[in-house]
Amino acid sequence: MKGKLTSFSLLTTRKLFTALVQLYVIATLVFSLMYVMPGDPVRLLLGSNSDPSPEAIAAMRSKLGLDQPVLTQYAHWLRDMLHFDFGQSVFDGYPVTNYIRSGLPNTLELALAAILVAIVIGVPLGIVSALRRGTPVDAVSTSVSTVGMSVPVYILGALFVVLFSLHLHWLPSSGYMDFSRNPVEHFRRLVLPAFTLGFGLSASISRMTRSSMLDILSRDFVRTLRAKGMSERRIVWRHVLRNAAIPIVTIIGLQLGNLMGGTVLVEAMFNWPGLSTLLVDAVSKRNYPLVQGGILTIAALYILINLGVDLLYGLLDPRIRRKRT
Repeated sequence: MKGKLTSFSLLTTRKLFTALVQLYVIATLVFSLMYVMPGDPVRLLLGSNSDPSPEAIAAMRSKLGLDQPVLTQYAHWLRDMLHFDFGQSVFDGYPVTNYIRSGLPNTLELALAAILVAIVIGVPLGIVSALRRGTPVDAVSTSVSTVGMSVPVYILGALFVVLFSLHLHWLPSSGYMDFSRNPVEHFRRLVLPAFTLGFGLSASISRMTRSSMLDILSRDFVRTLRAKGMSERRIVWRHVLRNAAIPIVTIIGLQLGNLMGGTVLVEAMFNWPGLSTLLVDAVSKRNYPLVQGGILTIAALYILINLGVDLLYGLLDPRIRRKRT
């Protein structure tokens, strides 16, 4: 038992170090964003057609810290990042951290709700499809997965709005309600955007579950268990599904990571005030501090999710833990 804990600790330490290096590289690229984008950021912020005065340009450069040497700016920027200080919005002086704090929970809630919908739909559908391979049930499941992967999310969202809001009047078509004001209405307004995102994700999860299950079902140890008289239910739930879990966890983790920055269309369609919508608005207005803070936050979440998935591998399959240590 002590050896297993030691190997898992070594794996965790190595993965944490890798995640920190990745985050440092991304932070450096995000800092370089202001210098690689075309045009002078100060003139873009002040309005290239307004012919700003030299005094206004100098004041904006001082406000953004662009009047200092690049290495000094980089050192100060990294120091502020370590203290979770992303600066202030160049338009209203509001701290970027407060913007992120207000939008990030909504994006996380939508992403988690969507991935939960995808798991609830996709995993059982993939299991049933694998166990009923070649039957009409398998054909229907495969067809549903194909439709889910091929239909764009904005079309699917529009169809859900027409069906469940305009015709059936079950759910509101868009909008946001704060949980503290009305919890029931909050979740009612979450259902449509969550299902819009989750249905498409469930298709890839279903196909991965089916493929992984079929691969494990063809293994020799499954035939041995059947020859020993073990019930099919016990074989599937205790042995097959556990061995098939790693590819399923992989696709779920990747999808959840992609959702951190991939909720833009759905947030805009359903008027859901999340971080992705905030980031798009910041890009269109050249609000560089907010763009840098938003991108770095999303990247950090993506790295954190991948780290969690990698560590979960070692818990699901000790053989992977031993190979990596």
